[in-house]
Amino acid sequence: MEKFMFMFWAMFFIIMLWFCHVDGITHLDSECSQARNSTGNTVYRSNLRSLLTSLATNAPLQDGFFNASVGNGSDRVYGLVWCRADASPDTCSKCLNDFISIPLTDCPDTKELVIWSSTCNLRFSNESFFGELWNKSSSSTYGNSGLDDPAVFTRGFSMMETLVRSVSNGPLMFATNVLDVGDNRERYGLGQCSRDLSKLDCQNCLEELLTSYREYVLNRTGWEMLGVSCGMWYDNFRFYDANLSRPNPPNTSGGGERWYNKGDMILAFVGILVLYWISDFNYV
Repeated sequence: MEKFMFMFWAMFFIIMLWFCHVDGITHLDSECSQARNSTGNTVYRSNLRSLLTSLATNAPLQDGFFNASVGNGSDRVYGLVWCRADASPDTCSKCLNDFISIPLTDCPDTKELVIWSSTCNLRFSNESFFGELWNKSSSSTYGNSGLDDPAVFTRGFSMMETLVRSVSNGPLMFATNVLDVGDNRERYGLGQCSRDLSKLDCQNCLEELLTSYREYVLNRTGWEMLGVSCGMWYDNFRFYDANLSRPNPPNTSGGGERWYNKGDMILAFVGILVLYWISDFNYV
């Protein structure tokens, strides 16, 4: 009976560990000009609703990027969305669908809005902006991450500066990289731009983030810098999907992955259960 109860709670733990892994928005900011641009025109508001639905529906099917316009003349509205490269289609869809209600509730009288987060970004306007860099708004956070060795931080930040060039040259405007910092430790980075940008604007966007927020994230083991047109993410564990293509594969000669990976944790726990079962069987 005791063994049965142990196995029951162990399996319950595994199931909960699997299903409670949630990819959520960890950082969200928005900006609208409500007083200047009124959307009292019901035709425009109807076009906006149609556009937002179209963006949220199509982006997950287009590698996380989609832009479109709806309407004619002064009632025409332009919109663009993009999701982080490692976000699954389901995660991308959920993030964008959560965004749909924001302009209709928080900024009901605006014709221009930008929203940026850790997972997805949205921008719409009554004027065409496709291909234009938005650098009026940005933010950065390091959450609850601890402090790093200053020498390691310097090397990691240098890796992110180098990553900028890989992002701007990539066909999907994103890149990742891994830095071996010794003692079986690594630092991971991801950079991304909205795919409507030119290579030069992409590079300028990312470099501006690094310049603006370096002192804010100084010596942190993990941080993110978010803009409307680009973003950079950095941490001491592999936070992105290992299947993402990247210019430099991780150097694994110094050791294996850290146990922040959900699948590794589950496999390790299953292994412990098997050993427990075998040892108990041999004992009997």
